[in-house]
Amino acid sequence: MFQIFIDDEEVVCDSNFTIKEEFMNPSSIELSRVYPKSWKGTNKLLEEYYFPEDYSKCKILKDGELYFTGIVKNTADMELNPFKPHYCSVQILDPSTLLSEGTTLDYVISDKTVREAITQVISSISDYGFVEGNINIPYSENSVIGAYSTLDKAPYDVFQYLSQISGTRWGTHMVDENTTAIDFYSPELLENLGTIEVTKEYCTVNKIEDITYDYSTTDYRNKQIITSDQVFANISTTNTVITNGYDTSFVLEQLIGKINSIEVDGVSKTFATKDEKEIGITADFYYEVASNQLDSNDTFSSGSEITVNYTAIVQGREITYNTPEIQRLQNNLGRNGTISRYENRTDVTSSSELQSVGKTYIKYNGNAELTINITASTDFLKLGGKYQFSSPVTHINAEYLVKTKNTNVLQAGDFIQTRYEYELSNNFDTENELNYFDNQRAKANGNISQGEYIARNVDIENTANIIFSNLQITELEITGDNTLESGLEMPLVS
Repeated sequence: MFQIFIDDEEVVCDSNFTIKEEFMNPSSIELSRVYPKSWKGTNKLLEEYYFPEDYSKCKILKDGELYFTGIVKNTADMELNPFKPHYCSVQILDPSTLLSEGTTLDYVISDKTVREAITQVISSISDYGFVEGNINIPYSENSVIGAYSTLDKAPYDVFQYLSQISGTRWGTHMVDENTTAIDFYSPELLENLGTIEVTKEYCTVNKIEDITYDYSTTDYRNKQIITSDQVFANISTTNTVITNGYDTSFVLEQLIGKINSIEVDGVSKTFATKDEKEIGITADFYYEVASNQLDSNDTFSSGSEITVNYTAIVQGREITYNTPEIQRLQNNLGRNGTISRYENRTDVTSSSELQSVGKTYIKYNGNAELTINITASTDFLKLGGKYQFSSPVTHINAEYLVKTKNTNVLQAGDFIQTRYEYELSNNFDTENELNYFDNQRAKANGNISQGEYIARNVDIENTANIIFSNLQITELEITGDNTLESGLEMPLVS
């Protein structure tokens, strides 16, 4: 038997309702013909008006045990006609909705591991009832984040970022009516909760009514291009500036991301950002991130050498491939098998992070998404659980995540009937909306056309350090200009 409480007052509703649970996205319930249970058997349904306030607490008990907790988000159809029963309809979302609408953050995650960053973000929203849940990402938890600004970002956005640079997934689960846990996991390390078998015996035992599958290539790609207008370079740069005796502003060759050291004639000097200067920090030199200008407090005698070692900000472009998939499509079609997606990121600060984001896209979207839909009259699968699927169709046999679970309730008096609808996904990508910004065909400037130029438009799969020994370099005089005259996608020949 299900019982529904809004602000600790038990209410009744229409005999049919559905609890829609999703692993990462806010679960929801829509209740119709809602009114307090205490009104039953009285004239209050005609005489009084029930008004559940927005952001009231809601909880649902099943056989006396907490089954769902949520927040009243919207009401509708609140009847005012004095001659009709004063019902209303209510929409309830689980507390994970507060990750995207609760607060925005305003601090920098600096020199922390992914694991430490997750802890920092969860700690900053603990007053919303969020706690650390199951954090099981051993392959990436020690990866270090250089500097990431959370300014004006919701916790949801930051968790998405941490998930993408670490190649992991995340979700939430209910602890109690006041607490929601944040989980991060590597799909391959999730415990396998059992095998779903397509046999008469298995379907009979679990009262399975329908079981179907489909696949989709809507968000498929086997080549991912990730760009950013500004990222920290992978190596440091050293510039030497000769002073003229009177200037206190100096221009470096590249935009400054982070200064590592400054020396004047071999003597170390202090430095700080201009933002730090505004709050009272004093130093010999000041700089602004993403600017190539360096300012000094004092003048230096003519001919002095200012040596600056810094990490520059450059344009970033990283490309990731799923080579076996490209070959598979090429064999199937007899054509080029590359399916590309392009995305420009503004929240990634280094080339290595860009590469990690690209690898995450390929990991979870580099194969067609297989979806298994199961309808049963028994509650036999766990939301967020991993199961092995075994069927006569060998192409779809794999490990799947229970992505959504709908509990359809028909309840009248002591009679209750429940049906469960499960959606399982093989790519463990728990987002339920297509990211249209992730599709280069939906971007006006996604594809380069003739007469247009793009920085570092070179596909590089591997990088290496090359050391030359006894190298002699001769500068050749250029006659005319050195513009490469060729059409798009023309081969280079020697």
